[in-house]
Amino acid sequence: MLPINSAVGLGQRTLFHTRVPRRTCSRIISLRPHRRSRVSYICDDKLSQCQNLPGATRSVATTTPSADALSDYDILLFRDLLTRGSAKPRIEDGGRDVVPSNTSLGAARTPAATPSIDELVEHERFPNPFQRALKALQQRDTRRLLVHLERISRLSSMELRELVAMLPRTTFTEFFRSLDPLSVASIDPTGDALITTGVYQVLSMQSIMDNWGVRKIYSQLLQRMLVLAGALKDSGQALLIDEYTCLIRCAGAASDPAGAKLLWDDLRQSPTFDWRHTEAFTEFVCARFLTRPLYTSHDRVRRMVKPRNLHRSRLLLNRHRVYTLDRLRFNDRLSKLYFGLLKDGDYAEDVMRMLRKKLPPSRLISIIQDDGYQITEPLLCALMIAFGRVGSLRFVGSRILHDYFGIQIGRFTYEAPDVHAESNIVQMPNRIRPTIRLIQAVVETYGSNGEIAVAFQLVNHISKTYQITVPLSTWHDLLEWTYIMICPPTSTAWKQAGMHTKIPSSSAVELIWNTMTSAPYHIQPGFNQYNIVIRSLLGRHQFKTTLPLMRQAVELYNAKCREYEEAVLGYVQMLRDGVYLGEMVSAYERARFVKARMNFDVQTWCRQLLSNVRSFNPTNPLSIVAVPNFIDEFRPFVLNPVRYRTATGYVSLFDPGRQCTSVKAFAAWVRMAVPMKHRRKWIYTPVKVKRFMGLSSNSLAGDVPIAKFDLVHLLTSTSRAVKRPAEKSSDESVPERFYDDDDDYY
Repeated sequence: MLPINSAVGLGQRTLFHTRVPRRTCSRIISLRPHRRSRVSYICDDKLSQCQNLPGATRSVATTTPSADALSDYDILLFRDLLTRGSAKPRIEDGGRDVVPSNTSLGAARTPAATPSIDELVEHERFPNPFQRALKALQQRDTRRLLVHLERISRLSSMELRELVAMLPRTTFTEFFRSLDPLSVASIDPTGDALITTGVYQVLSMQSIMDNWGVRKIYSQLLQRMLVLAGALKDSGQALLIDEYTCLIRCAGAASDPAGAKLLWDDLRQSPTFDWRHTEAFTEFVCARFLTRPLYTSHDRVRRMVKPRNLHRSRLLLNRHRVYTLDRLRFNDRLSKLYFGLLKDGDYAEDVMRMLRKKLPPSRLISIIQDDGYQITEPLLCALMIAFGRVGSLRFVGSRILHDYFGIQIGRFTYEAPDVHAESNIVQMPNRIRPTIRLIQAVVETYGSNGEIAVAFQLVNHISKTYQITVPLSTWHDLLEWTYIMICPPTSTAWKQAGMHTKIPSSSAVELIWNTMTSAPYHIQPGFNQYNIVIRSLLGRHQFKTTLPLMRQAVELYNAKCREYEEAVLGYVQMLRDGVYLGEMVSAYERARFVKARMNFDVQTWCRQLLSNVRSFNPTNPLSIVAVPNFIDEFRPFVLNPVRYRTATGYVSLFDPGRQCTSVKAFAAWVRMAVPMKHRRKWIYTPVKVKRFMGLSSNSLAGDVPIAKFDLVHLLTSTSRAVKRPAEKSSDESVPERFYDDDDDYY
């Protein structure tokens, strides 16, 4: 930095220096390279931007009429100036402090004194949203910080520029660190739950999920963080490498791989590009190829490798197979609305179709190896999943598992997974010792490609060789991937592509269930695992085996209902006391969603069982004894009126003591253009589908504050709607809210 003349104006006096420390507050210092003063006088204690002078840096200048008008905040900043005045300025480059060569060692070791967050909160010199955001940052309240960040993003560009000039640079770094998507996930009421289009419509989750099946808390977080980053760049400051990493994670959480690539390109043009490290590459690979479950909203069907995407990339399909696969994709899209589509596309294009080419991950791994970056297990696991997205399983087995982890796969086995089966996996000397992270990456890579048997054998081999305990989450991934590959339309797609070996046997889910619950694993399954195995058994008409599992799952549901009641009582008591606890609000929202979702799953089991009952004998005990007993036992979960089939017709039962099952209400029209291959040409077929919303008391409809409901309604219902919502056209959008409405009262 070249030395320039500067002036410090305090009252009517002016103090000159030959050099001013960087980051000195503009409310005290005004840069004047010329003899003639061009300082703008400001009234009402407001800031205005200094005129642009040739060769001068951008700054903000202020003057005060007298020394008596100095506040405690001015004295604090002036004391900070005197503390740092003897040291040379430190230049930030890529997130690290670079000390000039002419700086003494003692000055280099002395850190620059900047006002702490506690000191900044004490002074009311910032706009109200920003003052509250600083207080939430001080209290480590991520929920409130998100609320105030949304209000900060509504400020004008001039106000944001003034705030950037007033606050220390480390405060914005702390903002990025506190609003990391992995930290924000702790206040997400849905957690790691799978939200399908059926759950989205029946539970009326328009206030939680957007039209593309992404949680609004992450899509809105990306927009707010980009506004904050833009304000920093407009003020002439460069983003640090950790701040770029946080923005890339935000793009991944919003399921925006194109946005992650744009952020990476912006990083390449910034001065911090030379400070990139292995962790930055790992986060970019995760966001660019959506390798984390959070980046696809925990939807495995969305990130599954489909045979249509492998055409002309890993295999060749004839014209008839391509047409049938396109027709299957068209029919499947009608029930999925906009879920899993590109947000900026002119037609209905799946996000996974842009990840089907092998060149991008191959280029990345070549750059990492040629530039000599450290190869770590998280980076290798991210690259494994990235190559799994394009179906390059041989590359994963030979270049990653064999070269780095010493795991050699002899051949693929397509039989049903069995723990006692002879394994074709050989362990060799390794460079990196595997951990549970590798096991999760193996399940994701091979499970998404339909290689369930290979994934099971690799998990069994790694856990026994390195004495790694397989957690419940890994067993859940194996169960869900197996169930997905068995059920249509996935199994239908593999059949139409002529790849029958990708489809496991119908009893594969039950085999994995028996393995995880027996020796030597003895895993205690949760409600989500019961949900998968019960759905699989009902699809095979195993009613006798299903009923005991349903009773055990209902006991888990009753336990969650008791947790919901405790959360409601705690929330109501908090409102009566007139205090605010972010943990209490998050616990209530989480318990409310879990109860509604579990109730939906049990209702789905009952509806599926009653629809699959078939009896052609009028005296069959199944229809005259078993079904009525089942309806009486699971009365809170069956539809009202309930309807099932007998040998002579249909029976409809209505319970006057229960609330009638509400009919779905029309919400909006969903219009899209689905691409299809027809006679070697791409055509775009227009589609118009109805989107519904549920109105039952067990839904998540409504955003009325709970202070307006009585305690009985809150304990017996999860809905917060006071009246039936009006029908909306396709042009009207649901208001974007990612926080509880009671936050407005604090």
